[in-house]
Amino acid sequence: MHNPKRIRILLVDDHTVVRAGYRRFLEQEPDCQVIAEASSGEEAYLLLQTVEPDIVILDLSMPGQGGLSVLRRMKVRWPLLPVLVFSMHDNLPFVVQAMRAGATGYITKSSEPESMVKAVRSVVAGTPTLSSDVARKMELAADSAMSQPTLGLSAREFEIFRLVASGKTHEEIAELLNISLKTVANNHSLIRQKLGISTDIELYRLARDCGAVEPAPV
Repeated sequence: MHNPKRIRILLVDDHTVVRAGYRRFLEQEPDCQVIAEASSGEEAYLLLQTVEPDIVILDLSMPGQGGLSVLRRMKVRWPLLPVLVFSMHDNLPFVVQAMRAGATGYITKSSEPESMVKAVRSVVAGTPTLSSDVARKMELAADSAMSQPTLGLSAREFEIFRLVASGKTHEEIAELLNISLKTVANNHSLIRQKLGISTDIELYRLARDCGAVEPAPV
C-alpha cells in the first residue's frame, strides 16, 4: 500500500527534553517526520536557509530574540511557510500577537499531545487552528479589547513592550531585535502613548497583569 506523503517538520524549542518527547510522539505518526530541530529562534532562522520543512512548530519563550520576533522574520522571508505556535502562554495578548505575526495555528503545552498532531495536519492544509483553551479566550477577544489595551499594539510594539517590562535596556533590545536604538526609543514612547501610561513601572504592572512577563520575585 502506498505510504502517504510525510509532513516535514522543523521543531523549535529551547528545552532538549521537550523536543525529544514531541519528536518521538510525532514520528509515531506515519505521515509526520521531524527533519530538523533548533534550540533558538536564530538557529531556526539559519536552518530554514538549508532545510525545507512543510511546517515549523515554534515555541515563543526562548532566549535571544524570542519566538514572536523570529516568527515575524520568518514570515517576511518565507511568507507561505506554515507556522504552528506551541507555547506555555495561553494569555490573550500572546495569542493575538502570534496570529497577527503570521502564525496559522496556536496550541498550548497544556493541550493533549494528540492535539499537536491534529494541529500540524490542519495548519499544513492551510486551516487556522487553535487549541480549545485558546479558542475560548479568542471568542472573548472583541469584548476584551477595552480591558486588554495591549491588543492595540503591533507585533513589534508588543515584543518591545515585553522586553522593556522584562528589564531590558534600549541597547539590549536593539541588539536582540536587530533594529536601531532610535527605533527602540520611538517605539517605547509610542507604546506608552497607546497604553495611556507615563512610567515604566506602570508598563511593568500592565505587562505582569496581562501575563506578558513573569511577576517579579517577592
